[in-house]
Amino acid sequence: MSAPLIDIAVTRSGDDLWLQLTLAPELPVAGSLHFCLARYLDPDSLSGATLLRQVGSYKELKLARLHDIAFCCPRTPMERYSDLPQGFYLSHPDAVLQPLPVGRRDLGLTAPPPPPPLPQVEPESGLVPQPARLHRLDGEFRLPEQAHVCAPALIEDLLAHFNQLTGLSLQQDHDALLRLELAPLPQEAYRLTISPSGIRIEAGGRPGWRHGLMSLAQWVLQHGESLPCIAVEDAPRFGFRGVFLDCARHFHPVATIKRLLEQMALYKFNRFHWHLTDDEGWRLEIKAFPALTEVGAWRGHGLPITPQLSGGPAPYGGNYSQNEVRDIVAHAAALGITVIPEIDIPGHCHAAIKALPELLVEPADASRYRSVQYFEDNVLNPALPGTYTFLERVLDEVCALFPGPLIHLGGDEVPQGVWQESPACQALMRQHGYRDPKELQGHLLRHCQRYLAGKGKQMIGWEEIRHGNKVSQEAVVCAWTRLEAGLEAAAAGHPVVMAPAQHLYLDLAWSRDPDEPGLYWAGTLDLAQVYRCEPAPADFPAKEQILGVLSPLWGELITSRERLDYMLFPRLLATAEVAWSQPEHKSWAGFCARLPGQLQILGKRGVRYRPPKQ
Repeated sequence: MSAPLIDIAVTRSGDDLWLQLTLAPELPVAGSLHFCLARYLDPDSLSGATLLRQVGSYKELKLARLHDIAFCCPRTPMERYSDLPQGFYLSHPDAVLQPLPVGRRDLGLTAPPPPPPLPQVEPESGLVPQPARLHRLDGEFRLPEQAHVCAPALIEDLLAHFNQLTGLSLQQDHDALLRLELAPLPQEAYRLTISPSGIRIEAGGRPGWRHGLMSLAQWVLQHGESLPCIAVEDAPRFGFRGVFLDCARHFHPVATIKRLLEQMALYKFNRFHWHLTDDEGWRLEIKAFPALTEVGAWRGHGLPITPQLSGGPAPYGGNYSQNEVRDIVAHAAALGITVIPEIDIPGHCHAAIKALPELLVEPADASRYRSVQYFEDNVLNPALPGTYTFLERVLDEVCALFPGPLIHLGGDEVPQGVWQESPACQALMRQHGYRDPKELQGHLLRHCQRYLAGKGKQMIGWEEIRHGNKVSQEAVVCAWTRLEAGLEAAAAGHPVVMAPAQHLYLDLAWSRDPDEPGLYWAGTLDLAQVYRCEPAPADFPAKEQILGVLSPLWGELITSRERLDYMLFPRLLATAEVAWSQPEHKSWAGFCARLPGQLQILGKRGVRYRPPKQ
């Protein structure tokens, strides 16, 4: 590894954070220093350099004749090493230098006492999520590597996934050791019986058979050919059991998406919420606007979208072609998973605005605002005709690509100050008698909700879609800031998906250890905290409005498949049980007893999970 050319020191003064950057003596001090830091840099605090640009996490400093730079990030924490600046490089008028190796001095970060260990319980084989009933029966059944399956319908796709998971070669035929039978059960319910003479899965159709096969696959992966006999009766608590992946901050290839879908199916998730657009990148090919991916999918030195998050001068990004999207949607459908795309509006639109300024920018708009992620130009203007042209053409193509009933339109984190100095927005407010700029958000989202309804689609969005009081009760609300926000939306008549960050955000760090990667704005989140999530309290009168749960993995720090695995697993197993199992069937000690067998499965599947040392 190259010797460090920049050292970083961190000190605190009250609630303020001070950083000192020391450049190696051999580095030139002409030109600009570039880096990414997910904090706001106070320009007035800067010494040793001048701030040229601050866009999101990207900073550009004009160097002075000094090798020491200091600045303050007011009212902000820095509690772990993944918070530190990244992607340093130098530029000159005639050259861009390659990324600079970074060292670290005393950062003042200390490890907390270790958390309590997992319960000391005897490991036992079992299923995740925990079924309603599982009884051990006498005897074993030997399932050969090649065996026949009898079913009253074509199920080759179900068997293909089972075979891919287990390494077996089951094929549909009449002379069968494994029988799939129709029974008068709800669509996702199933009964699985393994007896010494064979295996039977009873269900009302394909969804139940699929869940039964996934339970059987877990049993095979834990026991091999000789399967202990069991009788399982099971059905899900919630119809909506979702996993969210942010591919806008960091692009993940098609193979990684498909692999995640296969893992989801094994644990009986049935919704994949795919976050495709944000400030840092637009990932979905839209044929009406090629610039959305030609410009909006890439960031780097000299590009319209500056280096962000992990930084560095090289072009960085990617997008999904429409053929790739169709492939992923079809793969998900074969696994019983519906894909919900998210086009995040009206905030989080920096990439779209940079790609299409002729449509999306009002030159006379003098509004000043700063988003939570430090962007000052990331909100669509509800008064521009171009905004509606843009959204309707995008939604036309999105609806054609995604056959599921739900289209997610974001709606979150629109900053204060937006639209207040826009002549077009002020005229629109006068025209409709609006008093609060938040009503403009409702105005825009109501238009989109009606447009989607005309195409047979239902709008879903984060809890802020209720701001401005314009969208109808048919809009599905994803509650993320706290559990109570979901209960309030449900009581107001909205269908609700629970995704409270304090319980289900898997981008949160596992613990307070400064070496543990992850965010912590909503605290830290260990396995027990996920498992304890109760999305529908027993005494809540509008429980029928709660559709289910969603566990998000936001992507600011998810730079690789390995990091994705580390943050998801084994916490996603706890989420699976929150989404599927009735509260009376859950047991933390029982989950911990079943965990070693499930980690064995993950290991066989090549998942680089975080060891659950608590």
